[in-house]
Amino acid sequence: MGGNMTKEIMRWLHITGGMILFAYVYTPLAENPFFADTAKYMIFPGLALTGLVMWQWPLFRGLFRKKD
Repeated sequence: MGGNMTKEIMRWLHITGGMILFAYVYTPLAENPFFADTAKYMIFPGLALTGLVMWQWPLFRGLFRKKD
């Protein structure tokens, strides 16, 4: 899988997670304990991680590049 495909997957995961977090904040779904726990402990850290990787993509790419 190439770098562009990885960035596209990260971008769409980030957008999807953002929509779920938006639903958590602005709808009555926050009252559902399963949805609330999923948003707090899975979606929000996932958004932070994908945002960090997209922001520092050149650094991560250099760390995992094969060296001759």
